[in-house]
Amino acid sequence: MRNTICIVLAATWGCAAFASEIKVGVLPFADATATGGASLGDSMSRATQAEIVHSTQLEGRVIQLPAGLRADQLDSEKIVSLGRENHVDVVVLGTVLDARAEESGRSGSGPSIFGQSIGVGLHSTKATVTLQADIYDVASGKKLDSLRLTGTQSDKKISGSVYTSLGSVNTDSPSFQNSTLGKAMQKAIAEMVQHLTGESARITLAAAGTETK
Repeated sequence: MRNTICIVLAATWGCAAFASEIKVGVLPFADATATGGASLGDSMSRATQAEIVHSTQLEGRVIQLPAGLRADQLDSEKIVSLGRENHVDVVVLGTVLDARAEESGRSGSGPSIFGQSIGVGLHSTKATVTLQADIYDVASGKKLDSLRLTGTQSDKKISGSVYTSLGSVNTDSPSFQNSTLGKAMQKAIAEMVQHLTGESARITLAAAGTETK
């Protein structure tokens, strides 16, 4: 009965007393789209760490890679080693698989002022971001899960600049975060962090000796 209660608590609150002790290390993301700038991986890891701190009881930490090492060069052994060096319990390596926005628009006439018609361009934008998250338990050295998560967002707005791909944009900037593509990315990150909470709950249960077999 006690085990069942703790499992229920883990699912809803992450067994908060234990979850607050779990440290999650977030590595720089790999960019499988090959369209992002050099700082994309770091900015994505910071965004994930911020979401962990904001929406969970976990302690999120950004893990920096050694000089000359890229995220796409990491194997399981190196990932776990970096986790131990940074004293975290869980390590997540994210990959941006897809990040794009499609735009359609139409022009029309707006209200008439002093007999002059104002031209209006209405844009409809749909963005899709797909992330992969590989999650590792540092203590056991095992991969806990590999997930693919998709965030979508649709917006309609008056003419303005639209981000249709990552390009060289600064993903930390408010203008990108408020864009359709930026909102889709935030949704994908939020979903990834929800799964991280579930994996961390499993670790807390095992650490507390309450995980059932």
